[in-house]
Amino acid sequence: MSLTFPSVPVLLGAQGAELRADAAGLLLRGPREEVRIPLAAVARVHADGREVVVELTAPAGTEPARYRIEGVSRASATVFGEVVNAALPERPAGGDRVDGSALVTVTHEAARDAEREAREERRARELREGQAEEDAEPRTPAALVVTGVTVVLGLGLVALAAGVVLAGGHVSRALAVLLTGAATLLMIRVTLAVSSVPWNTWYLPRHGVTVETVPTLIRGRVGYGYTATDGRTRRAPHASRDTPYDIAYHPAHPARAVVCGGLGAYFWKWLLRSVLSAALTALLVRGTFGLALPAFT
Repeated sequence: MSLTFPSVPVLLGAQGAELRADAAGLLLRGPREEVRIPLAAVARVHADGREVVVELTAPAGTEPARYRIEGVSRASATVFGEVVNAALPERPAGGDRVDGSALVTVTHEAARDAEREAREERRARELREGQAEEDAEPRTPAALVVTGVTVVLGLGLVALAAGVVLAGGHVSRALAVLLTGAATLLMIRVTLAVSSVPWNTWYLPRHGVTVETVPTLIRGRVGYGYTATDGRTRRAPHASRDTPYDIAYHPAHPARAVVCGGLGAYFWKWLLRSVLSAALTALLVRGTFGLALPAFT
C-alpha cells in the first residue's frame, strides 16, 4: 500500500517541531535539524496520546533508533500512525532486518539554511534572467547601423595602424594608435548610451504611453510598478517613492520607461554627462589622428 498524502495529517508538535509524510517517506523537522526517514527504514509508528514515536528497523539483538515528536493532536496522531503503518513495506518473517538508522539523512540547521538560500538565489536568478530575456529589445535599424559603423571604424583603425608601420613609423606608434583608437570606439558607444537617457526623458513623455504607478509586489519586494499594454507588470523607475507618480514607457518596448516630471535636474545632469562624454570622445579622436599623421609626413 502506498501513502495517499491528502489522507495523512501533518503533525505539529512542541517548539515548532513537525512530522509529515511525502513521496520520499517521513520528514521530521525540528528547530535545529531536519530528519529524512524513508519508509524502508521504519519498523513501526507508535501513537500514544499526544506523542508519536517513529521506531526504525534494526538487526536482531540491537536496540532500534527512535525519533519522537510531542504535543501533537491526539486525533491526528492516531490517523497518522494507522496510515503510515499500513503503508510500510512487507518484510518476510524471521528475515534479517537492515539498520534503519543507516538510511536516515539528517540535515542540520546551517546546512539547511545554506541550501534554502542557494535555492532562493537560484530561483531569483532564473526570474531575473527570464525577465531580462523577455524585456530584451529587438535589434532596431538604428542599432544595426551603429553596430555596422563601429565594425567599419574598427577595421579602419587596424588599416590606419598598419599604414603607420608601412610608412616607416615605429611599431610602438602603431600600437599607441591602436590603443587610443580602441578607447575612442569605446567612448563612442558610451556616449551613445549616455545620450539615450536625456533623449528618453524628453521623448517618452511626449510620444510614449503615460500611466500612473501603483503599489505592487514584484519579486518579493513592495514598490511602485506599472502594467503595460502587453499585460505584464514591471517595476517602475525610482520605485522607492512614497506616493504614486506618472511614468511614460515606449509602446513597442514597455521595459523602457522614465518618470514624467518635466526637464528637471535629472535631465540636465544626464545632458551634461552626454556633453562631457562627447567632448572626451572628440579629444580621443584628435589624439588618435595626432599620433598617426606624423608617420605619413
